[in-house]
Amino acid sequence: MKWKAVWPVYLAMAVAMGILLAGCATSSPSGTPTASQSDLLKQAGFRAHTPTSPKTLNYVQTLPAKKVVSNQYQGQVLYMVCTDPDSKQCFLGDKASYQRYQQLAIQQSFSDDQHKVQEDRWDPEALQMWVDSQGGG
Repeated sequence: MKWKAVWPVYLAMAVAMGILLAGCATSSPSGTPTASQSDLLKQAGFRAHTPTSPKTLNYVQTLPAKKVVSNQYQGQVLYMVCTDPDSKQCFLGDKASYQRYQQLAIQQSFSDDQHKVQEDRWDPEALQMWVDSQGGG
């Protein structure tokens, strides 16, 4: 008679464990869907930029893929990220955008090399892209 009284408890526990395990397998650690690096850069305020000259296009192709590169421009630091090595597009942002990106990337569990500055540069091509992205000419 004891078995008849206990089996519903075991069944309920098994169902609960199955639901719990299924939930863990389908979500990210933070419980929200994982965003791509490009999505996070846009959310943080980075602007997508496509080079308009062969010189700046060649420069973009020298950027390390998925890594943040900093440059100095008129006393301020600007940040660049090329998310796809086969793309002609990169993302440009200022210090505030970079700080927001770091916070978002940490929440999404991006690796350090994807959200911390990996190279400091001073490249005229990067500076021209920054001017172009700001509407200058």
